[in-house]
Amino acid sequence: MALVHHDPRDGILITKIGQAEITVRPEPPASTGAAPVVLLRVDAPMLDSLAAAYLDPDEARSLARALLRAADQLRPASPWRTPERPTG
Repeated sequence: MALVHHDPRDGILITKIGQAEITVRPEPPASTGAAPVVLLRVDAPMLDSLAAAYLDPDEARSLARALLRAADQLRPASPWRTPERPTG
C-alpha cells in the first residue's frame, strides 16, 4: 500500500493499493446547520467503481476502532500488547 499524501495538520490521507485509491478527509458542513463529516472514498478504476461514505465523527471513530482491532488480530502493533479477542 503506497502512501500518496498524509498531512496530520489537515487530516487528509490518500493511499493507493494497486490502481485503487483510498481517500479519508474531513469535510466542512454542506449547508448552514449541517454537521461536518468525514469522507471515506474508494476509487477502483480496474473494477470501474467508486464508493463514498460520509461518516459523522462517532461513525468514523467506530470504523477506526474496528479497523485497528482487525489489524491487531492479524499483527499486533506492539509485542507488549495482546490483541483483543472477540467474546461470545
